[in-house]
Amino acid sequence: MFSKSDEKAHVVWLRITYQSNMGTETNINSVLTEMGVKIRFSYLDNTEPNGQGKYVLFTETQEEPQIDTINERLRGIEGVNDIESGISRNRMIHTVDFPLNFLGERAVITRSRTFLDILRIIRENVIQPDGLLLLSGLKGGIGAAKYVKGIMPVDRNNCMAILRELFLASGWGKLEMDFDRDTCSGKFRVRDSFIADAYGHSDLPVCGYMSGFIAGYMTEMMGYNFQVREVSCKSMGHAVCEHLVSPAPEGVNLEHIMKEEIQ
Repeated sequence: MFSKSDEKAHVVWLRITYQSNMGTETNINSVLTEMGVKIRFSYLDNTEPNGQGKYVLFTETQEEPQIDTINERLRGIEGVNDIESGISRNRMIHTVDFPLNFLGERAVITRSRTFLDILRIIRENVIQPDGLLLLSGLKGGIGAAKYVKGIMPVDRNNCMAILRELFLASGWGKLEMDFDRDTCSGKFRVRDSFIADAYGHSDLPVCGYMSGFIAGYMTEMMGYNFQVREVSCKSMGHAVCEHLVSPAPEGVNLEHIMKEEIQ
């Protein structure tokens, strides 16, 4: 996003690393307030390794020398390890740090329209496009589940709640579940699916990638193969996108669970 509050001011960014177990962020904020620094955007990250925290903020200054004064004061705070700063010549405010990391891997931010452009090209030029998209989602869901299992205790009791939060955190949509743990089958509903919202009208469901992701995630978490099929979609005029979830037939290879092969 871009700062529009004072077009004559310099948009300045600061990245401060500090010891998170010393209350250092409180002292940082006190110094910034004392110096009259008006924060336009900021975020804290106290999940860095070795007890380190990261404070990224964007502000505006009338003169470039003010940046050096701010840096000097901040470096004098006990617990501050390092400070990086610079000027955004194009007045751009970055809402995430670089390089962006998500689910343990390098990530990028892109508009949903870009994803949909790729999806449309696949649909128009590939044989069995829904199967390909489902398979791509399948691999993504398996990878996400493996990462989650590697960083926190996960079992059948909390894996569903984690999946719901992953959908929301990724901006994919709001996930609702009606799942029978005894039969391992049910319905997953996605409200405000980013795929369906950007795709526009369609005579067929368009969120096959999400179906695949859910299937891969469930398979990795539960320990046996799942199949997921979208049966209604917001792009078709429905209020929500609905995915049917059930165990895959015994003996079926996970990567062969495609819409064209299993109904």
